[in-house]
Amino acid sequence: MASDDSISKAVAVAVPKLVPILSPLSAEGRQRAVASAMMIFGEAAPAADSSTGTDKKTGQQESQMGGDGICHKAAVWMKKNAITREQLEHVFSIDKNSVDIIASKMPEKTKAKQTVQAYVLCGIAAFLLTGEYGFTDIDARALCEKVGAFDLNNHATNTKKFTNLITGSKDSGWKITNPGLSEGAKIIKKLTPGAPA
Repeated sequence: MASDDSISKAVAVAVPKLVPILSPLSAEGRQRAVASAMMIFGEAAPAADSSTGTDKKTGQQESQMGGDGICHKAAVWMKKNAITREQLEHVFSIDKNSVDIIASKMPEKTKAKQTVQAYVLCGIAAFLLTGEYGFTDIDARALCEKVGAFDLNNHATNTKKFTNLITGSKDSGWKITNPGLSEGAKIIKKLTPGAPA
C-alpha cells in the first residue's frame, strides 16, 4: 500500500496536468468528468456530506460561510460576492431542506424590471439549496404575484427581458446564468436594510 507521502507526490504531479483539461468546463462539467473518470477505475466519486453538500474535510469551513441549507457551491458564491448569511436571511428563509423567498418587494420601480429581479431571485433560491441553476416558471410567477410585479397583460413580454441573466423557457424551465448569479448578489444587497437606495 502506498504511503501518504507517495500519494501526495503523485497527486502533486497529476493536478497540473488535470487543471488545463478541466478548466474549460463548467463546475458541473468538471464534477461529471471526475465522476466519469472514477467510474472507469471502478471507484465511486468522493461522497459529499449530505447535510451541507460539502466534503467532510472542508465542510466545517464552508458551514461557517453558508451554514445549514446552503450548499458548497453557493457558499463559494457567497464568499466571492461578499454576501453574508445575515444578508441572505433578509431575503430568504433558509433551513436544511428548503430555501424560500421572504422578500416582500423588489428594488426596481417598474413591473418589467421587478419581474426580471423576481426570476433572478428564484434562480438564486434554487442555487443556494442545491447548487443547481434550474427553477420553474410556476415558482417565479408566484413570486411576481407576491411582490406585486405580476402584470397579466405584459408578463410574457417581461420574461423576454432577461438578457443574459436567465436562459430557458416557461415550458422547459429556466436556468440562472453566471451573470444572473452576479446580478442576484446585487439584488440581495439592495434588499438588505440600510443599503443605499
